[in-house]
Amino acid sequence: MNKKIAAIAGVIIIGVLGVFSATKMLKNNEDVSKSNENTITIASELGNVTIEKNPERVVVFDVPTLDTMEELGIDKVVGVPTSDYYDNLEKYNSDDYTKVGSLKEIDLEAIKSLNPDLIIIGGRQSSYYDKLSEIAPTILMSKEQTNYLKSSKGNIDTIAKIFNKEDEVNEKYEKVLSNLSATKEKVNGAEALTVMVNEGNLSVYNENSRYALIYQELGFKNADETIEDSTHGQSVTFEYLSEINPEYLIILDRGSAIGKTSTAKTIMENDIVKSTDAYKNGKMIYLDSYTWYINDGGLNSLNKMAEDISKNIK
Repeated sequence: MNKKIAAIAGVIIIGVLGVFSATKMLKNNEDVSKSNENTITIASELGNVTIEKNPERVVVFDVPTLDTMEELGIDKVVGVPTSDYYDNLEKYNSDDYTKVGSLKEIDLEAIKSLNPDLIIIGGRQSSYYDKLSEIAPTILMSKEQTNYLKSSKGNIDTIAKIFNKEDEVNEKYEKVLSNLSATKEKVNGAEALTVMVNEGNLSVYNENSRYALIYQELGFKNADETIEDSTHGQSVTFEYLSEINPEYLIILDRGSAIGKTSTAKTIMENDIVKSTDAYKNGKMIYLDSYTWYINDGGLNSLNKMAEDISKNIK
């Protein structure tokens, strides 16, 4: 009888321990799940980075990311590069935001002093990635020009996931798609050349360049399909513009984009260019240089890019 009681007692003890063990395992699993919900892994060409969601102190070098954060109401930025900020980003000119170098030269000590939780860079700062990663988790926002819009949307979605703004971003992105579609319909396949003016030098760009949105999403056809792939475009002459003679000349003033004196109109409106159909028919479009050169591909700036073209279609 004593042996039977002892056996029963043993079963009860084992059962209680099993329940306790299962309860503890469930709690551990809940903790792991909670941990996963609070972190996100970001993949880029420079490597994968796991970061805490909703970081409180963020240094941002990538201007389109600032544009997206501003559009989503994310007020976590403590440091930005020295630059000229316009329109919805004008507040970043103030001393409320520590200046941490320029778009090309980073002040590592200034960044360290901010004790950031996250650093966000663009392609211009990629060479600093390893040094920045020693200060705080660092993620790269880059765009694939062969699929410009999808790549830009990927960057926008990354910010939305980090800051739990997925619902808001989906609603706002519908406006972007609507604006792009309406502009494409207005453009209706018109031929164009995209020309960057840089202190008297001219460069043209193809459909897989930094101005890919013009051809991939806004409906223009490139008037010269032989333009070479190049980060800085293909150098051309005024005579070339006259020879190709596209329906539209889409012009970006690099000097204006980087805070220098605007010279594009003075340079472009010479006798050779005046002989083109684009000039004669009032179809020379001068782009918002800052948006297209510095702040392209953000959640708000994509709308501005579409509207920049739409308002100038005749």
